[in-house]
Amino acid sequence: MSPTPSKVLIIGAGPVGLMTALLLAQSSIRVTILEKQETLNQQTRAKLGFTGNGICWRKPLASDPDPKAQGEEAMKMGEIIACLPFADNEKVRDEHGNGVLYLPEPKLAELLYKAAVGTGLVEVIFGREACGIRQDDDVVTIAAAFREKEGKLETFRGEFLVGADGGKSATRKLLGIPFKGHSWPEHIVAIDVLLEDKYLDAKFPTSLVVHPVNFGLVTPLEPVREGEKTLYRCSIAVDPRDTRSDEELVSEEYLKRLLEMFAPGPRPLDAKVVNSSAYRTHQLCAATMRRGRCVLAGDAAHLNNVNVRPFGALGLTTGLLDAEALADTLAFIINDDNPLDVLDLYSDQRRKVFQTFVDPISSQNTLRVANDPETATEDWFLRAMIDRSPEFMAEMGQPYFYFWRTDMSKLVASKGYYSWK
Repeated sequence: MSPTPSKVLIIGAGPVGLMTALLLAQSSIRVTILEKQETLNQQTRAKLGFTGNGICWRKPLASDPDPKAQGEEAMKMGEIIACLPFADNEKVRDEHGNGVLYLPEPKLAELLYKAAVGTGLVEVIFGREACGIRQDDDVVTIAAAFREKEGKLETFRGEFLVGADGGKSATRKLLGIPFKGHSWPEHIVAIDVLLEDKYLDAKFPTSLVVHPVNFGLVTPLEPVREGEKTLYRCSIAVDPRDTRSDEELVSEEYLKRLLEMFAPGPRPLDAKVVNSSAYRTHQLCAATMRRGRCVLAGDAAHLNNVNVRPFGALGLTTGLLDAEALADTLAFIINDDNPLDVLDLYSDQRRKVFQTFVDPISSQNTLRVANDPETATEDWFLRAMIDRSPEFMAEMGQPYFYFWRTDMSKLVASKGYYSWK
């Protein structure tokens, strides 16, 4: 038995768990994170990249003879259907012309890990998988199994437990919290690939490809330099009738077939696959994000289809906004002696955000790109993106700026509790 002096235990050393720990440490609260893997996860599912000045909806690849390729056949990104500029002002762009920067998920986790551990108040213990939770009046006890030593258990105690261990959350399952919603029928194959885009659209290198079956997203994961190879993410939907296993979907032969549909450049395609994964996407929400002294955050609490989101960040960033709200909530209780009922405010508000904003928006984003590109502009949203009137853009931006994030200090104060912020 290994007692820990930490006030808060966190299951999961992904970006959400690490962000929660960092924010708690900044409130002088000691944290222990248990991660079942032996290292930080290097698999990237979130579609994060350098989006330049915005994103666009496009038709599928189009064939075009490339003079630079000495007459060889080449494929370029399809015709733009509509676009959403993020940064028209030169002053907000970096040296590469990018107006908005998204980090690959493993890089974000690495930065958060260094910052959290660097506070001296966060300990991350790898190779420990939660297999039991017991709650008493003022303490939560976790039994964690050693990943490399079958049958060996270690016990950890804290005043609170945060489950930030992903969509297959052991925390949520051990607490017996239902996960309700539906799964999308198609698999998504995410491919990180090095290729040279000789048809670079410097303004809109990130594209949502509209297609009734093989829809998806193409985005650079690093600054694009014309004439050099760039690391791209291609996320491609597979026909729901395709019976291939996950292993077959990421086979060399099948990845080559998918890249022929999505990756621009001369043929034969000069591309090197760096990483790949196949997975299903879901619209699921926990029946509650709080049970006693245990709370959920991120994918452990809610999942949404994020493979083709026009505005981006409805998955991982929603989780990071959970982390901010939860860290404040726990600080209000631990540092300010507010009652445990404050956890219900966190649970109710973050579930409300998912159910009334994230879930419907992300669902419609998927249906919008899973469409016939020739009739895509029958959709009111894409027509509005072509026009982009100031009134429409202000209306659409409202929930992103004023509802998506939860200001727990205002919420706590509105209920008559003490808030130090």
